[in-house]
Amino acid sequence: MKTVPHHRGERGQALAETALFAILAILMAFGLLAWIPTHRARSAATAAAYACTQFLSQSPDPARAQRNAVNVAWRTLNADWSATGGVQYRVQVSPPSGPGLPGRCLVSFQAPALFNGLLGLSAGGWNSEWFISRSETWKARWQ
Repeated sequence: MKTVPHHRGERGQALAETALFAILAILMAFGLLAWIPTHRARSAATAAAYACTQFLSQSPDPARAQRNAVNVAWRTLNADWSATGGVQYRVQVSPPSGPGLPGRCLVSFQAPALFNGLLGLSAGGWNSEWFISRSETWKARWQ
């Protein structure tokens, strides 16, 4: 049986490939971790927009419905469970203009980019979550 001689260049190449793979794995891990604030902010914005539309559809008075909807959206966004420090939010409510007509809640958010200096990410833009809710006609007997 004949053995193949071991060349020095092959060992150096294997070390270089291993180092490159390790660096790429670390960058991928940081990239995945950087998505966490955006995902949490989107979840909080979805919950706030949904809660907002539920309050919007329940009140027969459009002005009160709008106030209640905005308040519940902000309470949802500022809740302890959301853990979204550093995220900027905007809440916009369009109340129903009449009985049985739709109203809309829009919650926009901008999450911070983690590891921005390391990964060279740019600042993220504004994202939005929204729901449309139709007021129940029997409750919406506004004058």
